[in-house]
Amino acid sequence: MTALDAQLAPRKIPQQQRAQFTVDCILRAAESIIVKSGYDAATTNHIAEVAGVSIGSLYQYFASKEAIAAALVESAVMNATEVLRDCLIENMAKPLEESAREIIRAILETRKQYSFIFLRLPREVPKLGRLSRNVTTEKFLYNTIRAYYQHHRSEIEVEDLEVAMFVAEHIIVGSIDAYIDNNSPSITDEQLVEQLSDAFVKYLTK
Repeated sequence: MTALDAQLAPRKIPQQQRAQFTVDCILRAAESIIVKSGYDAATTNHIAEVAGVSIGSLYQYFASKEAIAAALVESAVMNATEVLRDCLIENMAKPLEESAREIIRAILETRKQYSFIFLRLPREVPKLGRLSRNVTTEKFLYNTIRAYYQHHRSEIEVEDLEVAMFVAEHIIVGSIDAYIDNNSPSITDEQLVEQLSDAFVKYLTK
């Protein structure tokens, strides 16, 4: 563990239901403040006040507001990972084009749901930049994603699956993040899903 990792790690992992409830309240309060007022407004005192806990209780679990922000990132990644893993497994056996639409739609929905964590927080908190690059849904889903590509191997013309996974991930996630960031009224969610699905399938089966 690096010095930065240690700074962002929780001080204590909740073991009991009451302790987990306290941590959940702290995280929900921090998220609410950051979304409404920005990261600078989320002082530890303000977070504790909104969470309804003492500042001492907050510091039992988190050394700083950066550590709270890091916990928000990890929680969002875990939640999104669970949704996307279920989607990949559910659509694994469907034809490539059909499954691609469902999976890309799920990626769009999770990126939108956690957009302030995936897109906004790393910009406002430089320390989170490295964490956001290392703790990603794609890394946690690597084995499931590879199984999906292996299942459709006979349809995929790209010789190296690692290359295919890398390129497809950055085309899809990069395009979705740009779409969310720009909030463009000229394209709908469904149009984006259709265009990305078409590009994904054409790239793999060229």
